[in-house]
Amino acid sequence: MKKSIRLKEILPLGFVYISAGATIGILFLILGYILFNGFFYNNRVEYTAASYTSPSVAGLVAVVNQENSETEMTFDVLQGLFTDKYANWKKISDSAEDVYPYVSADAAKTADSLFGKIGRLTEQYDTASAVLLRVAANEGGIGIVTAEEYQRSIDRMDARDKKTVEKNTRQLQLRNIELACNPEVTELFGNFKIGTLDESVIKPLFSGSVANWQDLGGKNLPVVLVVPEDISFYRDAVGCDGINALDELYTHTRQMQAAGSGVQVVTVSDGEQFRQVLAGQPGAVGLLPVWYGGTDTDILKLARNERGWNLTPSFIMTPPVDGGRFGGISTIIVNTLVMIILTLLFAVPPGLFAAVYLVEYAKEGRLLRLLRLGTETLAGIPSIIFGLFGMLVFVQGFGWGICLLSGSLTLALMILPTIVRTAEEALKAVPHSLQEGSLALGGTKIQTLFRVVLPAAFPAVSAGIILAIGRALGETAALIYTMGSSYTLTHGLFDSTRSLAVHLYLIIAEGISTDKAFASAAILIFFVFIINSASKLLIRRIGAAGT
Repeated sequence: MKKSIRLKEILPLGFVYISAGATIGILFLILGYILFNGFFYNNRVEYTAASYTSPSVAGLVAVVNQENSETEMTFDVLQGLFTDKYANWKKISDSAEDVYPYVSADAAKTADSLFGKIGRLTEQYDTASAVLLRVAANEGGIGIVTAEEYQRSIDRMDARDKKTVEKNTRQLQLRNIELACNPEVTELFGNFKIGTLDESVIKPLFSGSVANWQDLGGKNLPVVLVVPEDISFYRDAVGCDGINALDELYTHTRQMQAAGSGVQVVTVSDGEQFRQVLAGQPGAVGLLPVWYGGTDTDILKLARNERGWNLTPSFIMTPPVDGGRFGGISTIIVNTLVMIILTLLFAVPPGLFAAVYLVEYAKEGRLLRLLRLGTETLAGIPSIIFGLFGMLVFVQGFGWGICLLSGSLTLALMILPTIVRTAEEALKAVPHSLQEGSLALGGTKIQTLFRVVLPAAFPAVSAGIILAIGRALGETAALIYTMGSSYTLTHGLFDSTRSLAVHLYLIIAEGISTDKAFASAAILIFFVFIINSASKLLIRRIGAAGT
């Protein structure tokens, strides 16, 4: 009998623990997923060149302004910057600045032969020092100088100019080794063709692990590896680290060839022969410096995963640009704070006094039941309905237009029922003995309300206000119709603006940036956390003061 009773107690208790653990676990999983993606990004990006980097290309050094986020660049992008293909950094990096390319007279001779012809937007200077100083002075600046004159110019600068260049410029690492192949490799067969490979496939490809393009999702075509006789072939194309990596790669290739692997290997002596073999040998593939490529060969794009910090101080401190595609969210954070303050000013006093009336002055009857039913119904109405009401009344009826005032008043109406109901229940929970004691000591009804009842109910009322703030912070639909979507800093009640939640919705809906959306979501979560923590601290202090 005792075992049966214990079993009846254990089973419900176990169900309670399992349900609570599962619920808390799911909530933390969701929160952790959002915060992790908010702090870090992990993107799969396609490039035309492999990750063999060099500080110089054919004796040229590329320098960019420190404000630009780029640390490395593929040769085709560098070529586009100096041939007027890119007039703005938008398509290249997280910057909305215009491109200002500069080149020294010595570097222009080599650049002309590599790039085809330098564009009209590129400014040419006699010395490398002038190029470096121009790049340092312009946030959109990028310059090309020869490797010889780069260090010589820095050494000969006076202390002031040297400090300016070192502080405001960065030397780019250049990627200019592409995976070139015979056109038959990328031919369409059926409804598919090889266009992009994971960059990690390069090592097994040149180690003989892949004997047929069919193994990589291509057509039935034997792999033919094209390799140079001497690794110095790449000396102008990659730096020391790149040379070592390629040397290790080709060591595996030669070992495979010596072991009699089924993969065919063709050795070439120079760039022209390299290109000719790639063009004429079906299934041929090789790592070729970009400037040796031609129209008779194809390029296999290489994909790699890139990881890094998503939520940075720059993102928080800088204003958004171009609809949020670039920049941060500083103005949107300020606008959200202003919106919340206005909303609370419009909603808390009337909501609190309405609750006081319902509890202390209204008589029980049909009217009171109707009022409570109305507030409960309004609390459950979808926010889009409030948005339409705000648009018809505040935006159009009062003629205020889509602005901060219209949005804040609409939010105030949305959270008003929540504040009224929670405040009403909080006032009801105050013991009548406190009111009776105050009245017995000679206090008036108003004095009792403001000095006894409301302070006693304040913790519970604050909980309702916190819930209301949470709903206001997460609102989007109602605000799009009433407050608008301007991302500039608001300067008045009649300016259009956007909140964090609206910004998050818009950059996802418009396909602007998933990374920026997660970063904005993380900031929004911190907003709620800070407000909740501050409210609880305030409640504790008031409770301690009351005792």
